[in-house]
Amino acid sequence: MILNWLHPSRNVYFRTRRSDPMDDDEPEKKMRSAERASPLRYLEISTIGSFCAAFLSFGVATAMPADMTAERLLTICEAPTVQTAMTKGDELGWPRLTDAETEEWRRSFVAHNGGSVDVVGWRQEKAGGAESLSFWLAAGPNGHKACAYSTPRPAGFLDALSERLGTPDNLDKNDAIESTTAWWKRGAVEYSFVQVGSSAVININSSR
Repeated sequence: MILNWLHPSRNVYFRTRRSDPMDDDEPEKKMRSAERASPLRYLEISTIGSFCAAFLSFGVATAMPADMTAERLLTICEAPTVQTAMTKGDELGWPRLTDAETEEWRRSFVAHNGGSVDVVGWRQEKAGGAESLSFWLAAGPNGHKACAYSTPRPAGFLDALSERLGTPDNLDKNDAIESTTAWWKRGAVEYSFVQVGSSAVININSSR
């Protein structure tokens, strides 16, 4: 996996210019000179400080992975191309899977589905389990676009999807095995939510 981190490459030092010893015979002259220099000195420090603050803020925002939400998931999965999905998915800050890591999946998929497939995926390790997201476009007789997200922390996802998609066309709960299944058909797109125990998988697909 490749994960890019932002590291500061240098320290920033503030320096003040040492002034010459004040001539006791010309205090007013030195005071006027200091008054003229003060606004410039203040502007210089303020400007440098602003750049430092912006630099640090950018580093924190870039380094901190984002939590997946139903809104983010749907935005990524609605992408028309793999390149667009890649751009939107990278905004999560999760490590993107390498070609080597997706190659076995690709071979198995092609052997089962036929045609060709272009895929991109991400995996985020967190305490309590990993989250993964994949997006692919399949060409051939069974061409389709699909997206799959798995999480060990699905709390609130079913409600969030229902808020966005409306009441599920099919909803089934089995308390005996702690499972919940929901399914929606909206136009040419199918959405499914399957939770067993504390883990869930969300699939979104449409025919091409």
